[in-house]
Formats: sequence, C-alpha cells, structure tokens
Amino acid sequence: MSKTVEDLKIIFSPKSIAVIGASRTHMKIGHETLLNVLVHRYEGKVYPINPNAHEIMGLRCYSSVLEVEGDIDMALITVPARAVPKVIRECAVKGIKGAIIISAGFSEVGEEGKKLEDDVLRIAKEGGVRIIGPNTMGYKSPIDDLDASFVFGMPYKGPIGLASQSGALCLGMIHHANMEKIGLSRVISVGNKIDIDDADLIEYFDQDEHTKVIAMYIEGIKDGEKFYNAAKKCSKPIAAIKSGRTKSGALAASTHTGSLSGSDQIYDSVFKQADVLRADDTVELFDLARALAYQPPADGNRIGIVSNGGGAGILLTDFCEIYGLEVPSLEEETVDRVKKILPPLSTPRNPVDVLGDAGFYRYEGSGRALLDDKNIDALIITCVHAGYARPREYAGAVMKLVQEQKKDSLPDKPIVACWIGGEEINEVVVDLKRENIPVYPSTSRAVKAMRALVEEGKRRKKIGTT
Repeated sequence: MSKTVEDLKIIFSPKSIAVIGASRTHMKIGHETLLNVLVHRYEGKVYPINPNAHEIMGLRCYSSVLEVEGDIDMALITVPARAVPKVIRECAVKGIKGAIIISAGFSEVGEEGKKLEDDVLRIAKEGGVRIIGPNTMGYKSPIDDLDASFVFGMPYKGPIGLASQSGALCLGMIHHANMEKIGLSRVISVGNKIDIDDADLIEYFDQDEHTKVIAMYIEGIKDGEKFYNAAKKCSKPIAAIKSGRTKSGALAASTHTGSLSGSDQIYDSVFKQADVLRADDTVELFDLARALAYQPPADGNRIGIVSNGGGAGILLTDFCEIYGLEVPSLEEETVDRVKKILPPLSTPRNPVDVLGDAGFYRYEGSGRALLDDKNIDALIITCVHAGYARPREYAGAVMKLVQEQKKDSLPDKPIVACWIGGEEINEVVVDLKRENIPVYPSTSRAVKAMRALVEEGKRRKKIGTT
C-alpha cells in the first residue's frame, strides 16, 4: 500500500474527528457539519472545537484541538478562511494527519485568497497534514455511515466511488443517484485541490475494496502527467466529466474553484490514452457508471438487439454503428431457434423484432438465443410501451436472463435494458433498477452505456485482466 493511500485511509475512515468551528447556531456551517456527523451511525469519537462554547449537542466542547486529550485522526474545518492557517498549525502540533477544509475564500476569490491558500499548504506540508479542499462540501461515506459534510443527504450504499470538484453539483449527483437507485461507496468533494488531487483519489479508489467503478467531475487538473499515470495504472474503470470545454466555461471554472482548465483537445487526448471514459454530463456519467458497476465487460463489439418495435430496433442499430459497434448477422442455428419463437409476420434477424404484443416468452426466448450465439458479444433488450405491450413480462424476461447468467446456465455477456414509454412502464423500470440491471429511457443512452462495456472489455485485455 502506498503512502498516499495510507494517508487517505485516515481521512476517509477516521476513528476520531474534530469539528473545528462547531456552532450552536442552526444553519451555520459549523453547526450543520457537526449535526451531519452525529445524525448518522458514525461510531468514532467526535470533538466539537469552539473557544466560546462549553457544550454543543450534548458533547463537551474544546477551545482548541490542543486541549483534547485523545488522538484525533481527521479535522473538519469550518472556520473563516483567515483563521485556517492558525488552525492547521495547531492540527500539526496535535499530530492530526488529515484535514478537510470546508471553508471558502481562497484562490477562487482572487490573488489574496491564493496567498492565503499557499500559506495553508506550506504549514500543512511542514506539519505532515494532508488536505482535502479548501472550498469543499466535505465527504460522505455510506459504507462507513459517515457524513463529514455541511449539507444533508446521504447516498445509498453501492459500488461507485464519486469525486467532484464542485460541491453543489456533487450534492445534485447524490440526489440523482438516489432517484435512479444507484448506490455509491464514497463521495468526495475536492474543492480547490491544493494538496490531494484527482490522481491521489484514483489511487485511493483503486485500493478501496468497496469501490468497483470511479466516477469524477473535473474542472481542471494541475499535474497532467500525475493524473495520466494514475489513470493508466488503475485496475478499475474510470468515467469522468471534464467541464470548462469552451472559453466561457473555462472562465467560469477559474472563478468557481480557481481551476485552470487548459486545452480541451489535450484533455480529450489524455483521457483516451489513459482509457478514461468521457461523459458529457452528469446523466451520462451515471449511465456509464451503472453499466460498468453491474454488468461484465463485453468481449467484443458485436451487439444483439431484441425489441418489440421495429423503429426502436432501427434506432439502436443506427446508434451502434455511430458509436463504433456492430450489429452482426445471427448464426443459422440462432435463426432457427428464433423462428420457432416468433409469429410468422416477423423475420428472425438481428435486430430481432418480437412485435408489439410480445410477452415474456418471446422476450426471454429470443434473448436467450442471442446470448448463446457466438456472433454476439452483448445484448440490448428493449420494450416500447405501445399500448398492448406487457411491461411486467418484459421486465420479468430481462430479470430471468440475468438470473440464469448468475447460475452459469447462460453465457456471461453484458445485458442492457431500454424502455420507451410512460408511467405504466415506469413501475417495472424501478423493479429492474432495484435488481441493479442497467435500464435507460432512450436508445442512444442504452447504446452509449453498452459502448462503455465494450471499451472496458478492450481496456482489460490491454492490462491483462479478465
């Protein structure tokens, strides 16, 4: 285990926390941060730090971390920016190894803030204190039941690690993930990244047993070579948004977290070389992460399609070709199997049109046949809510195929579901999401998710893993 991972473990799985700037006043950041730590089931010791209070929320309050008798693993700092250098110096004297600086007012506000930020980093380095932030929302860990942030809202537990340079967007992504029934392992708001950066977090997530997929929102990277090396070395898939792609967006990033965005073409090239999957927005980020977390990588780019609508099958075929995937012909044996399942009006070819009145048998039988086909590396199975379609039978067929794969009675090829319809079908979509089956409401999103699984298959072959 590297020194960086050891340092970050202390911050993200601390046995004791000091909330510096803890407040008795509701809605103040120091109050809300302490409240969030206490409201969940964090079992470590918590020390409120405020020289003007004796007790907060039933806990003894200390004037400084130097007054605390026990060891402190991590400090949550919420004091005004000008007070942060003194606080970091006291943390160093106390022997605290990690700090999350929630306080804002640093490089994102201009030159004076940048000087203050430099002072904080110098003091931290001299004292051996690792820093997350400043100007950060904090950190949330559903895995450890720890909410070390000032905003309320806990993600569901799951295998996706999320790092974001924007605190507000980070919170929005948490709520989006909860709405979509997507579980997260750890959520880290990195802010201005004066010390711990994206490369460090990639290294940490790569060693984290609870994380299978890394999702990131990035405004700027200060050390491109370090990021490239960390991403290239990482054994887990990485999906990322890089904002500030335009001149106006880059200017907005500089006033948000003090980031220098740089050339978007360079970022695009680095991401491709390091096998980082680039998403255009937060919805696509979670579309990719969901597929990567819950489905196996594809062994090739040959896609089988099952749909109850010819139009949806054509759209899927178009998008497959647009995104570099193939929709191949089926083996003769598969054609014979499908012909026995379909009514006479349907032609047994890829994409397979099971017709608008399809129920469980046509969906499940056609899907099974395509998964067994040696010309097919992955399957997209689609339901168009056409009035006389049977959404529950569609969902049941998808779940049955996934279940049979887990029993090793079907080849372990990725399955992506796609639904197009209204409220009636939404009920069964929730059932699919609860079973961690990637399901998408449009053909383009389904194909992009499948492309991520194809790219992950290529990446694993390059690094020699299966």
